[in-house]
Amino acid sequence: MPNESSSSKKSVASRLARTIFILISATTAIAMFAVDFFIDDADDTILNLELRADAAFFEEQLAAGTFRPLETPRLEVLFLPAGESESGLPYYFQGLSLPYADEFEENGVTKQVIARKVEKPAGQLYLAQDTTILESRQGLIQWILLGITSVMFLAAFFISRASANYIVRPLKRLTHEIQSIEPSKNMQRCHSDYDDSEFAHIAESFNLFLSELESHIERERSFVKLASHELRTPLAVISGAVEVLEQRGDLSGANQKTIDRIRTTTHAMKDDMEVLLALARSEDREESNQLFSLYRLARELIVDLEQSTPAYRGRVKLEDEDSEAIFADPSLVRLLLRNLIQNALRHTRSGVEITIRKGEIVVRDFGSGLPLENREQLFKPDIRSLGDNQKGNFKNSTFGLLIVRLVAERLGWTLELIRSNNEGTSFRIVIGNAGT
Repeated sequence: MPNESSSSKKSVASRLARTIFILISATTAIAMFAVDFFIDDADDTILNLELRADAAFFEEQLAAGTFRPLETPRLEVLFLPAGESESGLPYYFQGLSLPYADEFEENGVTKQVIARKVEKPAGQLYLAQDTTILESRQGLIQWILLGITSVMFLAAFFISRASANYIVRPLKRLTHEIQSIEPSKNMQRCHSDYDDSEFAHIAESFNLFLSELESHIERERSFVKLASHELRTPLAVISGAVEVLEQRGDLSGANQKTIDRIRTTTHAMKDDMEVLLALARSEDREESNQLFSLYRLARELIVDLEQSTPAYRGRVKLEDEDSEAIFADPSLVRLLLRNLIQNALRHTRSGVEITIRKGEIVVRDFGSGLPLENREQLFKPDIRSLGDNQKGNFKNSTFGLLIVRLVAERLGWTLELIRSNNEGTSFRIVIGNAGT
């Protein structure tokens, strides 16, 4: 199942849909802009050519002496002989720098104006053509183009989403198949019957990877079984030798205490080995749950640690604050506490405080704190998600904490980091089934 960080990321389908939408929209906008530009340019060119043709016609009339001023709703033509004042002309003909060709708009009326000098007879010819209707038509055309562009944008939105979903459909299928594969001895394979060769190659490569992974897991299982047998044999020999020494009956009191310690340690090693092998195999193990005193177990464990490692003597302070007997597997609890206490002792030269309360255990040291990268790795939702480099760093520094977390999960308990700074580190274990 994807974790929260991956679910918050954008999908390939959304990125592809966005890209297709941008491409279609940009193409549509450029095309509509080009159409509007060419329509405007064509209209202006036609108007100028038409007005220039009219100007040439009226120049011929002037030369022939048949010219008459013209004023219609569409066209206005005036001639100003040389030397006369422009005051009698309409205001839009006055003060022009000849030759002149441009348009102006006032009070909703648009006119195209041309003014030029005439040699025969000498003077100035003025033409003004009303293009208001044509301009309104152009405005209507622009609104139509804008409407078409909006429709195209909307169509581009749906087309891009549909196209993206169609393109990534095989990828979603392959992703779903990979996510549905559960780790096991014989894992399900992905289908490779894709029309696209790239997806077929990905599925085939992943199936090959699964085959190699199954072979690797099988080799590890075989190794664990072999290691289990090889570890049980020397422990059985030690236990048998202890029984033989006791049966001789010639042990002194001090030697008998040593033999008892060997027997206790051997049993503890056997229990720890069974737990670790079960964790390594990720197999269910029939728990030997029983009711016992957590304080007494912790006290015995501290004594064993101090006897086996003289440098630990006097450094562990154990407090019992109204704790109750718990129902759990003592071997699992012993392995959890041993690793948690040993980790604290190894990372500080000062004391370690252990407080047992109803429903929880708190272990506090006064070292330099747990490195940030180890904190992040220890409390990842899935330890299997650690990369190779992270696993190496984690194993080299606080591998015991990894065992603590795995055992806590096996017990149904919770490992929490209360504090970790330059003043020390505090862990809390919340007991899931505390009490009777």
